[in-house]
Amino acid sequence: MLFYSLMIALPLAQVLIFYFGVNINSILLAFKQYDGTTGAYSWVGFDNFGRVLTEIFTDPTAEWRFAFKNSFIAWIVCTSVGMTLALFFSYYIFKKGIGRNFFRVVLFMPSIISSIVMVILFTYVVDNFIPDVIFALFGTEMRGLLSNPDTTMLMIYLYTILMGFGTNVLLLSSAMSGISDSIIEAAQLDGANNIRLFWHVVLPQVFPTFVTIFIVSIAQLFSNQLNLYSFYGGYAEAQYATVGYLLYKRTVSASYAEYPALAAIGILLTIVIIPVTLGIRKLLEKVGPSDE
Repeated sequence: MLFYSLMIALPLAQVLIFYFGVNINSILLAFKQYDGTTGAYSWVGFDNFGRVLTEIFTDPTAEWRFAFKNSFIAWIVCTSVGMTLALFFSYYIFKKGIGRNFFRVVLFMPSIISSIVMVILFTYVVDNFIPDVIFALFGTEMRGLLSNPDTTMLMIYLYTILMGFGTNVLLLSSAMSGISDSIIEAAQLDGANNIRLFWHVVLPQVFPTFVTIFIVSIAQLFSNQLNLYSFYGGYAEAQYATVGYLLYKRTVSASYAEYPALAAIGILLTIVIIPVTLGIRKLLEKVGPSDE
């Protein structure tokens, strides 16, 4: 029991300090309101939660409806495409494919370069470079892919996938590099080709890492702003907004009186996402591939 207590003390202390300690003021703000006359906060119980729920469900501008829809679609698209490509490139690097080190560096570069720089480069490529190339090759004038409403969301999804790509590839390829050579050699001696080797040997070995990345993506469902603030500042159109973008935009420009409502929204979204995250994690642990 002493050994167990010592081992659990550090992670417990980290949760208490770096989650509850850091966020305790935000949590308490959800139950208060600001008095502009006295400049102080007073306790109002659950009033903020009622106002927030009323705003979300009776929103005449449909801003929240767009935001929730876009958040779910963005998670499905970015997670499914991003994780599939990350597994593919990680396996390519693991199999020592041609140019593997080049791919490793290039794919990770967006994670270390300033987001503003990457947004400027990406915008120039999709709005200027690609249309100029199409015009030079085919003589056809083409509207910028980001400025064209028909392709704007597709470009935003593409950019978000690229931004998270390097970290996922780094984690998955590192997990694959830890697989014992004897396991790989035994599978090859049994006649396993690259597809069977990936599906029956590599994927089961790195599945815990895959689950961790997947669970983190679920936990970020309502905080992911799809880099919209980097592209548009606080002026992105409502049809492109996500929940994360609305919260970030409002928080940046919020007054003291608006903080309690934002804190209440944060708690409500946390209450929704925690059981979903834990439930999906439990499900993945049960249905995941076996390496036996």
